[in-house]
Amino acid sequence: MNAELNRLRWRCQRGMLELDHILHGFLERRYATAPEPVRAAFATLLEMEDADLFDLVMGRRAPATSEQAGLLALIRGPY
Repeated sequence: MNAELNRLRWRCQRGMLELDHILHGFLERRYATAPEPVRAAFATLLEMEDADLFDLVMGRRAPATSEQAGLLALIRGPY
């Protein structure tokens, strides 16, 4: 799992500082206990362009799947 987390940490480093904080926060606080479909949705989310990802995280764009919606709820939710 450490290699996986390290790879994801690298992928969370984006061109937008706001996204860096949001994504790293989820990864460090919630990823380890998230169900596999949510983890897969997170990996897919990291493939998005920064502007599209930011719009999705900020709620300006609708989630594409129920897994993505669940992930976004965890990302936005209280820690």
